[in-house]
Amino acid sequence: MLCTFHICSAQTNDTIKKSTQTEKDSLALYKKAHKISKKGKVNKWVYDLIFKASAINKESKKETKTSNNNIKHNIANGKIIRNIYIETLDPFGYSVEDSAKKPKKKIDKIGNSLHFKTREQTIKNLLLFKQNDICDSIFLTESERLIRSQRYARKVIISPIPIDEANDSIDIAVRVLDSWTLIPSGNISTNQWNAKLTERNVLGIGHQISANYKKKIDTNEKAISTNYNINNIRRTYISLNLNYENDFNGDSNRSVGLSRPFFSPLTKNAGGIYFENRLATEYFYIADTLNTSPVKSEYQEYWYGRAFKLNKEKTYKNKTKNLIAAFTYNNKQYTQGPPTFLDPYHYFSNSKNFIAHIGISSQRYYQDTFIYNYDIIEDVPYGYTYALTLGYQDRNDTHNFYIGAKISYGKKFNFGYLSGFSEWGSFLNNGNTNQLAYKIGFNYLSPLWHIGSWKVRQFIVPYFIIGNNRNPSEKDKLNLDGDYGLRKFTSRITGTKKWLLTLQTQTYIPKSWIGFRFSPYMNLSLGSLTDNSKSFLKSKTYSKVAIGVLINNDYLVFNSFQISFAYYPSIPFEGENLFKTNAIDNTEIQMPTFQLSKPEYIKYE
Repeated sequence: MLCTFHICSAQTNDTIKKSTQTEKDSLALYKKAHKISKKGKVNKWVYDLIFKASAINKESKKETKTSNNNIKHNIANGKIIRNIYIETLDPFGYSVEDSAKKPKKKIDKIGNSLHFKTREQTIKNLLLFKQNDICDSIFLTESERLIRSQRYARKVIISPIPIDEANDSIDIAVRVLDSWTLIPSGNISTNQWNAKLTERNVLGIGHQISANYKKKIDTNEKAISTNYNINNIRRTYISLNLNYENDFNGDSNRSVGLSRPFFSPLTKNAGGIYFENRLATEYFYIADTLNTSPVKSEYQEYWYGRAFKLNKEKTYKNKTKNLIAAFTYNNKQYTQGPPTFLDPYHYFSNSKNFIAHIGISSQRYYQDTFIYNYDIIEDVPYGYTYALTLGYQDRNDTHNFYIGAKISYGKKFNFGYLSGFSEWGSFLNNGNTNQLAYKIGFNYLSPLWHIGSWKVRQFIVPYFIIGNNRNPSEKDKLNLDGDYGLRKFTSRITGTKKWLLTLQTQTYIPKSWIGFRFSPYMNLSLGSLTDNSKSFLKSKTYSKVAIGVLINNDYLVFNSFQISFAYYPSIPFEGENLFKTNAIDNTEIQMPTFQLSKPEYIKYE
């Protein structure tokens, strides 16, 4: 039995209406806890650690929501930006909408004193405009979105301020509410446990650091890992990522990477370099006998991309549509591989790859709420992509050319948000296709439905992939675990083609119970694997049924966390009627992207 906890920082202030009776019950409960806390130092320490006292006396009326700034942004178009005023706020007791709101309770002030507030320069580095620029509403809107995407920012408002004495100039005010960024998490099972600590905003400069410690209970074997990320070096949007892992079985991974993605449709240049040294224990089954072998590899990669505008008209549609050309070179060398009897098809072989693509990408965003979170502004991408990929590979003393194509499209309709993609790619050798992969998938998000006083959204995600003339090694086969499968479906079954169907219902309960708000979500995932010689009609369909709940409470310092459970009717080689915890979260289904980035072969997964 696996028990897991995961604590998340809150992403917005409470906007749900509470009935008078519920408010009285909440106050009675927490005032009682507050009274008990006065009976001893230990009681008070526990109380201060868990409860947020400022919530006890908060007004029952909901806070005014952030107004839509698009009209203000448009009015400021064409004017000179004279000054930029940036204000960052500690997470407790402040509001981006109400500048007069201040923390009043001691626990709020203590919490803020333990928090490194985001520095003004950190926010300034994220802005796509600067002093003396000509104001463009698209740059204001994109800057809001980019700040909102940072995990240390809870809420942001960028407002143009008219200048009475200068009709041709404006000031810009940027007001950001921080999130609590020191996040503990971990889990424990019958044979091992782990604890993880993440700081998402080191010293207020936007860096992230995490450390994870694991230990096996029966053997006392230990494993540690740490990661450090700088997501924006001196306003360049170049990120630096350092990763260090010492895992069980003596496995290890060290990597360093510099990357500048097409972080916005307005970005012109992107690229990156990456180096990795890995030692991994690979598992091989021969006649149902498990064999293991260490595999050492070194990997390096370099890529660069350039975006070109297709139309000089300065409209939102044209500014977010680009012709993108990009090139990648990578080299993987195995300094130690498995013996030939375990890898007769030389799956673990040195390779060099030259990959390029050219295509048209159009990605825009619309704002919505009640998708993954309660009444939080979320940016939903829509648009289209058309791309052609060409490549050359040197592997196993053979030289193969590669050709691939991709098309994707997404749009918000009256019946909901719908996107889809189709990808095809194959190596060519003497006129024959090798390592062919074809996949197609869709993503549907319903409109926000109201069932009584509840709010509900429905996700529907079908997915299909097929391979042909692939490497016969089992390592090059599809499985039903991972991101493109049934999470925690740990089975040895493999195939060359598979289909998946995921249905997820996200709900929001309108009322609270003694201060707690519950947002249940339900997930049904179905999938099947088979070889090209067999029909899906003759293959077994596996399933996972999961339920979870996102729990919020403004009385708690850490006021958002998730609990989930999943039921598996059957997992081959593991058992029947299995239950697992933490097998799903409400953000498992991700929104698609229509932004071309690093060229790569179609992933066969």
